[in-house]
Amino acid sequence: MTAPLTSVTGQPNLATAVVPLRDGRTGKTRLAEHLPARERGRLVATLARHVVATLLAADGVRRVLVVTADPVFVTDALEADPRLEILTQPSAHPGLNGAVEFGREQVRRRWPGDRLLVIHADLPALSTADVAALLAPAAPVTLGPDRAGLGTNAVLLRPGTDAFTFAFGEGSLARHRHEAESLGSPAALVRRDGTAIDLDTEADFGALAPPVQEWLRAGIAVPDDGQRLRALP
Repeated sequence: MTAPLTSVTGQPNLATAVVPLRDGRTGKTRLAEHLPARERGRLVATLARHVVATLLAADGVRRVLVVTADPVFVTDALEADPRLEILTQPSAHPGLNGAVEFGREQVRRRWPGDRLLVIHADLPALSTADVAALLAPAAPVTLGPDRAGLGTNAVLLRPGTDAFTFAFGEGSLARHRHEAESLGSPAALVRRDGTAIDLDTEADFGALAPPVQEWLRAGIAVPDDGQRLRALP
């Protein structure tokens, strides 16, 4: 039996967002041909700032928890906000799915009535309208597929779905849909550019609208980077 989707006031339950974020040193290696390690670190920080700021600005999101194994990097990368909490990922919860599971444990222990929105930190086109679209379905499980329709960039769970097993990684959308069906209801799918286009490859960058490409370039540029950044597709 799942918990009611609405609170006793009749209003939809608010969501706590969990954003897993590794660090600024080991991410975005598939862009190494275009950006050396220092610039990739700034890219990770720029993307994370955008995703977290968008979530905090979105109606229906109560707070944001960033789970990371590198809290010093993340604290430096993000703007302080009373609704933002940075959690150190424990060694007992390794990897991406471990980080997400640790975030869920925190939400269910501290705010059991909240919906849980898990969303990746590398969505450069994410908007508050995209977040609203994820929060809109009444299904117990809502999924935001990647642009290939194979991976998952966002998962929204309502209370009562604790048996759902996170399975991020290659081909995760099919696994997450199976998990939803195992709970007794098909997942709702929300397909929007803002949730579909993550940034891992040259092709991902090319799929972004020119204004998004430009603010990304600006976010990772320093005065001596201009020539190198023009090499991005």
